[in-house]
Amino acid sequence: MKAEPNSTKTDRSERRSRSAPIIERAPLPMVEVEGPEHRVCFVNDAFCRLVQSNRCELVGRCFEEIVSNGEICRPLLDKVYQTGEFETQVVPDKDAADAVFWVYAMWPALDEEARPERVIIQMTQSVHFHRNAAEMNEALLLSALRQHELREEAEKANARLEETKKELRMHADSLEQTVAERTTQLRESVGELEAFSYSLVHDLRAPIRAIQGFTQMALEMPQGEIGQEAIELLGRVVKAAARMDSLIQDVLSLSQVLRAPVKKETVDVDVLVSDLVKERPELGEPQATVVIEHPLLPMLGHEATLSQCLTNLLSNAVKFVQRGKKPLVRVWSEEREEAGSAVVRLWVEDNGIGIDTRGHKRIFEMFQRLHTTAEYEGSGIGLAIVGKAMERMGGRVGVDSTPGQGSRFWVELPKG
Repeated sequence: MKAEPNSTKTDRSERRSRSAPIIERAPLPMVEVEGPEHRVCFVNDAFCRLVQSNRCELVGRCFEEIVSNGEICRPLLDKVYQTGEFETQVVPDKDAADAVFWVYAMWPALDEEARPERVIIQMTQSVHFHRNAAEMNEALLLSALRQHELREEAEKANARLEETKKELRMHADSLEQTVAERTTQLRESVGELEAFSYSLVHDLRAPIRAIQGFTQMALEMPQGEIGQEAIELLGRVVKAAARMDSLIQDVLSLSQVLRAPVKKETVDVDVLVSDLVKERPELGEPQATVVIEHPLLPMLGHEATLSQCLTNLLSNAVKFVQRGKKPLVRVWSEEREEAGSAVVRLWVEDNGIGIDTRGHKRIFEMFQRLHTTAEYEGSGIGLAIVGKAMERMGGRVGVDSTPGQGSRFWVELPKG
């Protein structure tokens, strides 16, 4: 068999630094082997003198190649590996002239988990056996002490590991408690801020209504007393106050959508849309024509929130139409399948001015307008309310539109 290079043997020897001191201190020839072929991984000086070879020549070779009748030891070495038990073997020296026997004492070198990792072999001749019995016992004792040390080190390591785990659990519990406390504080702060904002916006309506009321009273005075120029200026005040009041109402609606609890249940969309069209004058004849393709499929959502969404979509459908053109709105629904679940998509189609594809996402953002207030009145919040409301109900919203060809808005919720 080809011997391993000296550098490989040296590396193999260095890796055995844990067992080397035990073998080196033993007074009798000792060798350490590993692997199924029982290759030598460390030898002491006594063994080198016995076989008249240096350490670099021995490391890496099979044990049976370097000792007399070594092949007889292979089954016994296999057994030590498998059972982890101490074994001895007496072999006659075939090269000796007299009746001389070799005694092989074999025991496993255990790893930290008390499993056989290598085998340590101690050799002695029978003619010297009695004289060297004490040395053999000493070597065996050293090995036993080393195994005991390894077990103690493993136990200490396990104890340190358990202590570290305990400390980590304590830190994790403390961190979790801190996060919970901070989250509670944050929720309280956000709740107080939302309540303050809602109250502030709500209170703003009072002065706005006062401005509208007093301005309207002034406009009702005899024209000769206030003058034509004042009438025009007061008219502008009335319009500005109306826009402000509309903006405040939209902000209040958005706040309600964001704060109100959402309990989903089956909504009769057919009845809901029909009632909305009947209740709002701008959706009826002669101002506009709204065609509902009955029956509209039921949806799983929050009725009040869904009502707000559809009100905004229908209002926009009749608002953003070319001047002089009568709004025509078509409402229908369809069942679809998304991710293996049945959903209902409700469409609101108009004959309005349409929307460029670059604005399809912008229109659902806060205060995003594609036209000036001089062209079309509005706060830029209506579609943002629709987007937030659908998000809170776990639904989706979208639009298909081309400039000059009208728009088709849709909302989607699970089938009710």
